[in-house]
Amino acid sequence: MRWFTRAKASRFPSDMLRRMDLLGRYQLGSHASGIDGEEIWPHCIAPFAQVSNADRDGFLRDLRAVAAEDQGGFATLGVACLVWELYGGEALTVPAALPLIDAGIDFKLARGLPTASLTGYEMKRLIQRDADAH
Repeated sequence: MRWFTRAKASRFPSDMLRRMDLLGRYQLGSHASGIDGEEIWPHCIAPFAQVSNADRDGFLRDLRAVAAEDQGGFATLGVACLVWELYGGEALTVPAALPLIDAGIDFKLARGLPTASLTGYEMKRLIQRDADAH
């Protein structure tokens, strides 16, 4: 009988939610955010480049858990941004990436931003999503 079970170690640093919040705020308005763009790549994107390809579906599943902890929505947008940064347009063909991408798009639209504020990838996904709904 086991008395203690070891929790699965997270592939992410303990401040992952904060990093994704920072990335989301920067992505939404890099100039108005007051965030130094110099810290985005080395802290919010680069540390995940190798691990994201080693186990893509597991990585995306774990990112979904990070976004689920988000209260304000900026970390959710950051997660979507990270997906785009790591996988580019290929993300549109990865079923596990689509809910993360959709959540980022929905965050922007819920804030009343026009579709013109969406990136090319986001607009392509929004069109794809609308076509699937009809």
